[in-house]
Amino acid sequence: MQKNTVIDWFLIFAIGVAWGSSFLFIKIAAPAVGPITLVFSRLLIASLILSPFFITKEHFKNIRQDFPSIIFLACINASVPFYLFSRAAIDLNAGTMSVLNGTTPLFAFIVASLWLKLASNWTQLLGIFIGMVGLIIFVGYESLDFSLLAIILCLVASFFYAFSSNFIFTTKTIDATYLASMTLLVATFLVFPFTFLESGLHFSHANEVLLSVFLLGFMCTGLAYMGYVILIKRVGPVKASTVVLIVPVSGMLWANIFLNEMITSTMLIGCLLIITGVGLVNFFKEDRT
Repeated sequence: MQKNTVIDWFLIFAIGVAWGSSFLFIKIAAPAVGPITLVFSRLLIASLILSPFFITKEHFKNIRQDFPSIIFLACINASVPFYLFSRAAIDLNAGTMSVLNGTTPLFAFIVASLWLKLASNWTQLLGIFIGMVGLIIFVGYESLDFSLLAIILCLVASFFYAFSSNFIFTTKTIDATYLASMTLLVATFLVFPFTFLESGLHFSHANEVLLSVFLLGFMCTGLAYMGYVILIKRVGPVKASTVVLIVPVSGMLWANIFLNEMITSTMLIGCLLIITGVGLVNFFKEDRT
């Protein structure tokens, strides 16, 4: 696999910027509408945006062959981890969730080495650990929340993301935009029956809640997820997963621009370590053993 191109780097940072706001939106919306309703709403919005453009009659010629992969991804790369993070958001702050989500590259590295037999490299592993240390320094150890159940939920979700990244890399014959669109569409139908367990989303919610749900669906789920699937197919699961390390950095910039939150020297040190870690992982050329 070749070194990252300008397009690959653009996707890494663009997705990181989009996902940087997701934990904030989840934190605002999940307590108000419920985790299941939030998952369904973001999936529905993303599906309505993507499906008309990227699912065509031509794609249905191979639907029997593709559907097992699609429904598998709809479960472990969309509906289930979306719910786990939404449920965890009730007990954990956004910073803690971003740190736990930062374990995704480590899980992806392990799965890629054991399952796909991609060449293990100590430089990449070092980069992952440097990035994770940078995350902890960036967020601040003292600000982390500790709820055992919520932490376990986040780690399980991160592992699902990592495993599905490797799985997507194996779906060579399925178009990336179609795969992303169908995954979100099928996940929407899978989650829908469970929405009756909650009161649901309605227009009496505060405007900030409704806006958070919309942006979570349109930007963080629809556009960013499609970009992520494309990125995985271009650079591989380990490199693509380093996007999650950039997420809290972009979140800091969002908060500074729109909420006037301060950027501290500790945060800048954490950012430097994160960028160093992402660079070490992505400048290494991945090959199969």
